Amino acid sequence: MNKRILAVFDGEESYAYRLMDFISEKENVPFEIHVFTKADIFFSYAEKEEIECLLISESAYQQEVEKLKIPHIIILSENGNNLNRALCHINKYQSCENVLREVMEYYTEKVQDSGPVLRVGTKKMHIIGIYTPVGRCLQTTFSLTLGQMLARRGKTLYLNFEAYSGLGRMLNRTFKSDIADLAYYFSCAREKLFYRLESMVESINGMDFIPPAEVYHSLAGIRGAQWVDLFREIERVSGYEYLILDLSDSLLDLWEVLQNCDHIYTIVREDALAEAKIEQYERALEDMQYGKITEKTKKWNLPIFRQLPLHFGELTYGELAGYIKKEIFPDLFGHGL
Repeated sequence: MNKRILAVFDGEESYAYRLMDFISEKENVPFEIHVFTKADIFFSYAEKEEIECLLISESAYQQEVEKLKIPHIIILSENGNNLNRALCHINKYQSCENVLREVMEYYTEKVQDSGPVLRVGTKKMHIIGIYTPVGRCLQTTFSLTLGQMLARRGKTLYLNFEAYSGLGRMLNRTFKSDIADLAYYFSCAREKLFYRLESMVESINGMDFIPPAEVYHSLAGIRGAQWVDLFREIERVSGYEYLILDLSDSLLDLWEVLQNCDHIYTIVREDALAEAKIEQYERALEDMQYGKITEKTKKWNLPIFRQLPLHFGELTYGELAGYIKKEIFPDLFGHGL
């Protein structure tokens, strides 16, 4: 696939190359990145080559840029003094991750023909479903820890389907979009899924995630088969090797999703009520002819951890991480993952 050219023009050399390095490290980015720090070199290149998108700092911008045949021009705003408000402006002084997210969001909205985006790697994306009918048993903490540890081995995406995850507050972040938006855009324009992913994805300790739904009722009409279709499209257009699904009873057609997981982990406890819930859950699977879910499920009775990290970005350290490395990883990788 011939990548389209994304040019970065900024006289601040260290910034320009840092941004280029960050974007270049992203797998499947649909752009070939070129950096320019001097006007004469930039204009000479732009007159000979077709630039699809230009990121230009406010201090480097001049009106001659608009005479070039560049479909998409984005100004990296520095002090807000640039008068051309007809062009898209992005705050230059934010993380490279946020800059790329805003670029992809803008580009997805504006571009008519995004072109095909094909998976670079050949490895299968392994879907790991984590679900238990037992409440308050560290399912989300377990899922986040596993995801961050897997991210050290391969590109990992985490999706949370809780009705009220509290993830934004726990991470002290606000999110512009969430998984409900991703599902909506996928249903409307699946050919732009890759670009939507890049504009929505957040990261924590090397693991990517799409923020959970802020209002869970926005997911109410999405069937299990539609989720599976979305997961397969993510596999097709991205470089993700692992997809972690932190599942809950709020998900419509939960069993349909579980059935399409490669591995299923269910956390159990030994008290009478927890055992009764697990027994009822497994009996329901058999009655509804979802017995294969039980066959793929590995039940884990987690030990009592004396102390867990207070911050989600520190989960790869401590007792739970040690337990996953000792118990879960042998189970996963021992099955050919």
